[in-house]
Amino acid sequence: MKKMIIATALLLSTFAQATLLTYEQGTLQLENVNLNKSAAINDQKGQPTTLKMDLLGAGLRAKTVLFVSAKVYIAQLFSDNKAAFSRDANALKSLVDNSKSVALKISMLRTVSASSLSVSFKEALTANGYAIDSDLAAMLAIVEKGADGIQGKDLTMMMIKGTDGKVSVYYEDAKGTTQSFVGQADVMTKIMSIWLGTPADAGLKTLKEALVKPVY
Repeated sequence: MKKMIIATALLLSTFAQATLLTYEQGTLQLENVNLNKSAAINDQKGQPTTLKMDLLGAGLRAKTVLFVSAKVYIAQLFSDNKAAFSRDANALKSLVDNSKSVALKISMLRTVSASSLSVSFKEALTANGYAIDSDLAAMLAIVEKGADGIQGKDLTMMMIKGTDGKVSVYYEDAKGTTQSFVGQADVMTKIMSIWLGTPADAGLKTLKEALVKPVY
Protein backbone atom coordinates (compact mmCIF):
# COMPACT_ATOMS: atom_id res chain seq x y z
CA MET A 1 0.00 0.00 0.00
CA LYS A 2 2.90 2.37 0.60
CA LYS A 3 3.56 2.38 -3.13
CA MET A 4 0.01 3.58 -3.70
CA ILE A 5 0.44 6.71 -1.63
CA ILE A 6 2.14 9.29 -3.83
CA ALA A 7 2.14 12.16 -1.34
CA THR A 8 0.42 12.11 2.03
CA ALA A 9 2.89 13.90 4.29
CA LEU A 10 1.02 17.19 4.00
CA LEU A 11 -2.68 17.81 4.40
CA LEU A 12 -2.59 19.78 1.18
CA SER A 13 0.25 19.65 -1.30
CA THR A 14 1.02 20.82 -4.81
CA PHE A 15 3.54 19.28 -7.17
CA ALA A 16 4.27 19.19 -10.88
CA GLN A 17 4.36 15.85 -12.63
CA ALA A 18 3.87 14.63 -16.19
CA THR A 19 0.72 12.69 -15.41
CA LEU A 20 -0.90 10.83 -12.56
CA LEU A 21 -1.82 7.92 -14.81
CA THR A 22 -0.56 6.10 -17.89
CA TYR A 23 -3.43 4.90 -20.07
CA GLU A 24 -3.80 1.81 -22.23
CA GLN A 25 -5.29 2.80 -25.56
CA GLY A 26 -8.66 1.31 -26.41
CA THR A 27 -10.34 0.49 -29.70
CA LEU A 28 -13.39 2.73 -29.21
CA GLN A 29 -13.95 6.48 -29.28
CA LEU A 30 -16.61 8.84 -28.00
CA GLU A 31 -16.72 12.36 -29.46
CA ASN A 32 -13.24 11.65 -30.92
CA VAL A 33 -11.89 10.82 -27.45
CA ASN A 34 -10.20 7.43 -27.07
CA LEU A 35 -11.83 5.23 -24.47
CA ASN A 36 -8.93 3.71 -22.57
CA LYS A 37 -9.01 0.09 -21.46
CA SER A 38 -7.03 0.66 -18.29
CA ALA A 39 -4.88 3.12 -16.36
CA ALA A 40 -1.65 2.46 -14.44
CA ILE A 41 -0.83 4.69 -11.48
CA ASN A 42 2.44 6.51 -12.08
CA ASP A 43 5.24 6.98 -9.58
CA GLN A 44 6.61 10.42 -8.69
CA LYS A 45 8.85 10.32 -11.77
CA GLY A 46 5.85 9.86 -14.02
CA GLN A 47 6.63 6.21 -14.74
CA PRO A 48 3.82 3.60 -14.65
CA THR A 49 3.76 1.19 -11.73
CA THR A 50 2.12 -2.22 -11.55
CA LEU A 51 -0.87 -0.66 -9.79
CA LYS A 52 -3.60 -0.79 -12.41
CA MET A 53 -7.21 0.30 -12.74
CA ASP A 54 -9.66 -0.91 -15.38
CA LEU A 55 -12.22 1.16 -17.25
CA LEU A 56 -15.70 0.72 -15.78
CA GLY A 57 -17.67 3.06 -18.02
CA ALA A 58 -17.58 6.27 -20.03
CA GLY A 59 -20.01 8.93 -21.14
CA LEU A 60 -20.68 12.45 -22.34
CA ARG A 61 -21.31 15.30 -19.92
CA ALA A 62 -23.64 17.81 -21.58
CA LYS A 63 -25.21 20.84 -19.97
CA THR A 64 -28.05 23.03 -21.14
CA VAL A 65 -27.07 26.68 -21.40
CA LEU A 66 -29.70 29.18 -22.57
CA PHE A 67 -31.87 26.33 -23.84
CA VAL A 68 -28.99 24.90 -25.89
CA SER A 69 -27.33 21.59 -24.95
CA ALA A 70 -23.56 22.06 -24.88
CA LYS A 71 -21.09 19.16 -24.93
CA VAL A 72 -18.72 19.77 -22.01
CA TYR A 73 -16.52 16.72 -21.48
CA ILE A 74 -16.11 12.96 -21.77
CA ALA A 75 -15.75 11.19 -18.42
CA GLN A 76 -14.05 7.81 -18.02
CA LEU A 77 -14.38 5.95 -14.72
CA PHE A 78 -11.65 3.57 -13.50
CA SER A 79 -11.31 1.20 -10.54
CA ASP A 80 -8.88 -1.45 -9.35
CA ASN A 81 -11.79 -3.84 -8.75
CA LYS A 82 -13.87 -3.95 -11.91
CA ALA A 83 -15.46 -7.30 -11.06
CA ALA A 84 -17.11 -5.93 -7.91
CA PHE A 85 -18.67 -2.89 -9.58
CA SER A 86 -22.45 -3.05 -9.45
CA ARG A 87 -23.99 -1.65 -12.63
CA ASP A 88 -27.27 -0.59 -11.07
CA ALA A 89 -28.63 1.68 -8.34
CA ASN A 90 -25.86 0.43 -6.02
CA ALA A 91 -23.07 1.58 -8.34
CA LEU A 92 -21.70 4.30 -6.03
CA LYS A 93 -21.72 2.12 -2.91
CA SER A 94 -20.15 -0.84 -4.69
CA LEU A 95 -17.43 1.36 -6.17
CA VAL A 96 -16.46 2.85 -2.80
CA ASP A 97 -16.83 -0.33 -0.75
CA ASN A 98 -14.80 -2.54 -3.06
CA SER A 99 -12.16 -0.28 -4.58
CA LYS A 100 -8.81 0.74 -3.11
CA SER A 101 -8.20 3.20 -5.93
CA VAL A 102 -10.59 4.99 -8.28
CA ALA A 103 -10.06 7.65 -10.92
CA LEU A 104 -12.09 9.80 -13.24
CA LYS A 105 -10.50 11.04 -16.47
CA ILE A 106 -12.24 14.15 -17.78
CA SER A 107 -11.49 15.04 -21.42
CA MET A 108 -12.64 18.58 -22.12
CA LEU A 109 -14.67 19.17 -25.29
CA ARG A 110 -14.80 22.92 -24.64
CA THR A 111 -12.91 25.31 -22.41
CA VAL A 112 -14.49 25.87 -19.01
CA SER A 113 -13.03 28.15 -16.34
CA ALA A 114 -11.66 26.57 -13.19
CA SER A 115 -14.15 28.55 -11.11
CA SER A 116 -17.06 27.25 -13.21
CA LEU A 117 -15.84 23.66 -12.77
CA SER A 118 -15.69 24.17 -9.01
CA VAL A 119 -19.20 25.65 -8.95
CA SER A 120 -20.62 22.77 -10.99
CA PHE A 121 -19.04 20.22 -8.64
CA LYS A 122 -20.44 22.10 -5.64
CA GLU A 123 -23.92 22.09 -7.18
CA ALA A 124 -23.72 18.32 -7.63
CA LEU A 125 -22.59 17.84 -4.03
CA THR A 126 -25.48 19.99 -2.81
CA ALA A 127 -27.90 17.91 -4.90
CA ASN A 128 -26.66 14.89 -2.94
CA GLY A 129 -27.33 16.58 0.39
CA TYR A 130 -23.71 17.17 1.37
CA ALA A 131 -22.70 20.23 3.35
CA ILE A 132 -19.33 21.62 2.29
CA ASP A 133 -17.11 20.31 5.08
CA SER A 134 -13.34 20.72 5.30
CA ASP A 135 -12.63 17.83 2.91
CA LEU A 136 -15.04 19.05 0.25
CA ALA A 137 -13.83 22.61 0.69
CA ALA A 138 -10.28 21.39 0.05
CA MET A 139 -11.37 19.54 -3.10
CA LEU A 140 -13.30 22.50 -4.46
CA ALA A 141 -10.40 24.84 -3.67
CA ILE A 142 -7.84 22.83 -5.61
CA VAL A 143 -10.18 22.66 -8.60
CA GLU A 144 -10.82 26.41 -8.48
CA LYS A 145 -7.13 27.26 -8.02
CA GLY A 146 -6.05 24.91 -10.80
CA ALA A 147 -5.84 25.70 -14.50
CA ASP A 148 -9.00 26.14 -16.53
CA GLY A 149 -10.45 23.07 -18.19
CA ILE A 150 -8.94 23.59 -21.64
CA GLN A 151 -10.58 22.16 -24.75
CA GLY A 152 -8.63 19.12 -25.93
CA LYS A 153 -6.91 18.62 -22.56
CA ASP A 154 -7.59 16.17 -19.72
CA LEU A 155 -8.32 16.59 -16.03
CA THR A 156 -7.91 13.73 -13.55
CA MET A 157 -9.53 13.11 -10.19
CA MET A 158 -7.98 10.14 -8.38
CA MET A 159 -8.54 8.74 -4.89
CA ILE A 160 -6.56 6.08 -3.03
CA LYS A 161 -7.46 4.50 0.31
CA GLY A 162 -4.72 4.34 2.92
CA THR A 163 -4.16 1.67 5.55
CA ASP A 164 -5.29 4.17 8.19
CA GLY A 165 -8.76 4.41 6.66
CA LYS A 166 -8.20 7.86 5.22
CA VAL A 167 -8.25 8.71 1.53
CA SER A 168 -5.64 10.57 -0.51
CA VAL A 169 -7.31 12.78 -3.10
CA TYR A 170 -5.39 13.92 -6.19
CA TYR A 171 -6.46 16.41 -8.84
CA GLU A 172 -4.42 16.98 -11.99
CA ASP A 173 -5.40 20.05 -14.00
CA ALA A 174 -5.17 20.67 -17.73
CA LYS A 175 -1.60 21.97 -17.44
CA GLY A 176 -0.32 18.85 -15.67
CA THR A 177 -0.10 20.29 -12.16
CA THR A 178 -1.34 18.00 -9.41
CA GLN A 179 -2.66 19.06 -6.04
CA SER A 180 -3.56 16.65 -3.27
CA PHE A 181 -4.89 16.35 0.25
CA VAL A 182 -5.72 13.60 2.72
CA GLY A 183 -9.41 13.29 3.58
CA GLN A 184 -11.60 11.22 5.84
CA ALA A 185 -12.89 7.79 4.83
CA ASP A 186 -16.18 9.13 3.46
CA VAL A 187 -14.63 11.65 1.08
CA MET A 188 -14.55 9.10 -1.76
CA THR A 189 -18.30 8.60 -1.50
CA LYS A 190 -18.93 12.33 -1.39
CA ILE A 191 -16.76 13.20 -4.38
CA MET A 192 -17.91 10.30 -6.55
CA SER A 193 -21.54 11.21 -5.82
CA ILE A 194 -21.02 14.09 -8.26
CA TRP A 195 -21.13 11.52 -11.07
CA LEU A 196 -22.76 8.43 -9.54
CA GLY A 197 -25.07 9.89 -6.91
CA THR A 198 -28.28 11.89 -7.30
CA PRO A 199 -27.88 13.79 -10.60
CA ALA A 200 -27.91 17.56 -10.27
CA ASP A 201 -29.33 17.98 -13.79
CA ALA A 202 -30.43 16.03 -16.84
CA GLY A 203 -26.93 16.03 -18.31
CA LEU A 204 -25.44 14.37 -15.24
CA LYS A 205 -28.31 11.88 -15.21
CA THR A 206 -27.43 10.81 -18.76
CA LEU A 207 -23.74 10.65 -17.87
CA LYS A 208 -24.42 8.51 -14.80
CA GLU A 209 -26.43 6.07 -16.91
CA ALA A 210 -23.50 5.81 -19.31
CA LEU A 211 -20.86 5.35 -16.60
CA VAL A 212 -22.54 2.23 -15.23
CA LYS A 213 -22.61 0.53 -18.64
CA PRO A 214 -19.60 -1.60 -19.66
CA VAL A 215 -17.45 -0.36 -22.54
CA TYR A 216 -15.08 -3.31 -23.07
